[in-house]
Amino acid sequence: MSLKKVTFAVRAADPALDGQDILSASEHARLASMHEGARPAFVTARSMLRARLGDYMGLLPGAVPLLQEGAGRVHIEGFSDDEPPFFSVSHTGSAEDGIAAVVVSEASPVGIDIQQVDHAVDWRRVAERRFPPEDVLLLSAMPEEEGRLLFFTLWAIRESFVKMEDGKLMPYLRQIELDLAASPPRLIAPTLAGLADAMIWFHYVPEHQLVAAFVSARPVELDFDCEIVKASRRPDPLSNRAE
Repeated sequence: MSLKKVTFAVRAADPALDGQDILSASEHARLASMHEGARPAFVTARSMLRARLGDYMGLLPGAVPLLQEGAGRVHIEGFSDDEPPFFSVSHTGSAEDGIAAVVVSEASPVGIDIQQVDHAVDWRRVAERRFPPEDVLLLSAMPEEEGRLLFFTLWAIRESFVKMEDGKLMPYLRQIELDLAASPPRLIAPTLAGLADAMIWFHYVPEHQLVAAFVSARPVELDFDCEIVKASRRPDPLSNRAE
């Protein structure tokens, strides 16, 4: 049986905010309340998501009925969480170096996360506070650069599970047990939602210091479509159409 193909698309955030014309009034209100540096990645991620969901649903991107309450999970109006299309979004970085990522799947619930490796983060201290003792022991024995990369990889995978299962970040950082040395990587114990097995994939893009992670409740054929072309920085051209 052939697996359904799922595309994990990664793009540089557009500082011109060109995708804002297809956002809803509530998305424009959220955009207007954001710090300028966070706007390009948000607009790029939402416009990518709307375009891909529109292709799936036979709608124009601006007509996709996305709903979000506060900072909670994004939903499609009229669809339950256990029916396709399933999707996940992630974005990172400032206006100058922002990156956005989107995945849409008809075959299985999915979750993604992207993390830029930040050399200013005291990753050993954060790991001691947030990760399971077994991870802390492993990380403490690793050289600085290798340990930092593994720290961000573990974080990205666990946050991907958070997004797939609509969970809370802190418990997932502490309780999701992973065997990344296995081929393919696997869960050691069930997730907080009771998932005993999952597809786990991760990748490092060295030229952008970017860790990308993907999880799926069922196996899929994954296409990693990473095209990060940075645009020159321009003044923030926000058009607030929420009024």
